[in-house]
Amino acid sequence: MKRYRTVLVYTSLLSILPLSRLHALDVPNLPDATQPITGSLIVPPNASIRMVSHRGEWTAFFSTGGSGEPFFLVAGQLENTSRKPLTYIKFQFELLNKDGVVVHRDYGYNRQAEALREEDYENGKKSLTEMNIDPVAAGAQDGLRFFFFKDEIPEFHSYRIRLLESR
Repeated sequence: MKRYRTVLVYTSLLSILPLSRLHALDVPNLPDATQPITGSLIVPPNASIRMVSHRGEWTAFFSTGGSGEPFFLVAGQLENTSRKPLTYIKFQFELLNKDGVVVHRDYGYNRQAEALREEDYENGKKSLTEMNIDPVAAGAQDGLRFFFFKDEIPEFHSYRIRLLESR
């Protein structure tokens, strides 16, 4: 839970700074940030969303001491193609080895629904209504992002974003 809270603190920073300005220069153990990490999507043709863009990149959170904690960020933009608002869009984020085998996975939500990862909601202490999620309006766009901390994941070659559900 501590790691999740750290991410929540930094997400406010990410919401006001462009991602292109967050590349770390002097972070030890940061994989080669200039090497592209390929990614793919699995979105069924009848899905209520369209992926506008996606990318994966290594970066780091900086501390006041000048060091940083490396992480792999998967980010993108989606569009609600349905005729109704969507309360959330849930994704599975997968890291793949050179043979395309999943070596690590986790799930997350579109940016407006990221609060659904909170412990109270996941444990059933709060309902979806109580979470006060702003829906993605019909035809509107929203972002998505997910952090994989370097010290918590195995080596990988590429990533994949899989649509799990939308509501």
